[in-house]
Amino acid sequence: MVLAAALAGATALLVATGVHFAPAGHGGRGGLAAGTLPLSWPPRLTPRTALAPALAVGVLLAAALLARRPGDRPAPAFGVSLGLSYLVTVAWWLALGAASRPGERVSAALLAAGDRAPSDLLRTTGGQPPGPELLTWVLARAGLHGGLAVGLAFTALGASVVPLVALAVRSLCHEPAARRLLPVLVFAPWAPFAVASRDAVTAAVAAAALAVGVVGCERGRRAWWALGAGLLLGVAGLFSFPAMWLGVAVAAAYFVRRRPLLNVITGVGALLPLFVLRLAGYSWPDGLARAGTGLFDHTALTWLVPDLLAVLLCCGPVLVRAARRIAMTPGWPFLVGAVASALFALLDGLASGGVVTSWLPLFPWLLVAALAPRPRPALPGDTSSAGAVPYGLVGAGAAVAVALAALLTA
Repeated sequence: MVLAAALAGATALLVATGVHFAPAGHGGRGGLAAGTLPLSWPPRLTPRTALAPALAVGVLLAAALLARRPGDRPAPAFGVSLGLSYLVTVAWWLALGAASRPGERVSAALLAAGDRAPSDLLRTTGGQPPGPELLTWVLARAGLHGGLAVGLAFTALGASVVPLVALAVRSLCHEPAARRLLPVLVFAPWAPFAVASRDAVTAAVAAAALAVGVVGCERGRRAWWALGAGLLLGVAGLFSFPAMWLGVAVAAAYFVRRRPLLNVITGVGALLPLFVLRLAGYSWPDGLARAGTGLFDHTALTWLVPDLLAVLLCCGPVLVRAARRIAMTPGWPFLVGAVASALFALLDGLASGGVVTSWLPLFPWLLVAALAPRPRPALPGDTSSAGAVPYGLVGAGAAVAVALAALLTA
C-alpha cells in the first residue's frame, strides 16, 4: 500500500508539472488513464460484480481446507490440480469480464484480419508482429467470427498460462512449490486485462516455451524437447517482440542442469518460424525497428513511474513477498528471463504505456519467488517446504482484481 501510494503520488506530481501520459496514436486525447491504467470513475457496480468475489472466496476456502487434510490422505494428482486451476482461471476471468464495463475487447482491426489474406497480413507496415492477426485468421477459418467468439477463444487459450507456469515451476523447483503457486497465479490482479486479450495468448505461448524447455532439459530427455522450446519461442516472438527474451530463462535452466549444447538447438528452433515468415514476406528485424522508439525518445523515462505503478497493481501484494524471497528460490532463471525481457522492452522504447497488457507474459514469472521457503532448505533437492500459501495476500490481490474490473473503461 505504501509503494502504491508513493508511485501514485509521484505520477500525480509528474502530471501536475505538465507531463502528458498518452501513448502513440492517442493524439491530444487520453491523459493519465489512456497512457497507463485504462480506468475511469465512478466504478461500475451491478449484480454481476458479486460473481467474482463469490468465486474467489469459495475457491480459496476450498483450497485452504484441502491443505489442512489429514497427513494420511494423499493430495489430488498433480494433473487434476492443473486441470482444476485452468477451469477456475477461465471462470475467474469471465466473471471479471462480466463485472467490467460493456464494450468490445477485441479491436475491429484485429477482427478484420479474419477476412484478409495471410499474405496481406504479413505485408503490414505496423509496429506489431503479425501473430495475433494470423491467429485470428486461423480462428475465422475454424468458423469463429465476431468479437464474442474470438474473445472467448483468446480467453480459453490465454488461461492455459496458469498450468503451464506451474509445470515449469515443478520441474525447476519442486511439486509442492508448483501446487502452492496455483492460487497465487489464478487470482492475480492482472486477470481483468487478460480477458479476451491477444497478450494473454502471448503469455500462454511464452509459458509453453519455458515449460517445454525446462522440462526438456531434465535428465534423460531427448534433444527434441529443446527444439520444441525453440519453435515455441519463435512463435512467441511473432506475438510480441520482447517475449523472445524470455528464452534467457531457458538458457539459464540449461546452465543449471549442465546441458549447454541444448542452447544451440533451442536457438535454431527459435529462428525457424522467423525464417519461414521471412520467406513469406515478413521481416521480423524490420518490424522490430519500426516498433522501437529508443529509451530517450518521447520522454520515455517519464513512463517508468506510472508503469511501475501499473506493474505493482497488476501483480498485487504478493509481489512484495516475492521480492523479499528472490535469493531463496531455485526458480531464479524465470526471474532472470522476465527481467531480461522487461529491460529489452524498456531500452527499445516498447514499454511506454500499456504495460498492463504488453507485460502480461512477464507477470507470472515475477511471482515465482513468493513460494520460496524461508529459511532455505538445508539440503539440495529438499522438497519438504515450499513456503506457506499466502492466502491473505492472495485474497487481497483478488480484491484488487475486482476493483480494477469495476473501474475498467472497456
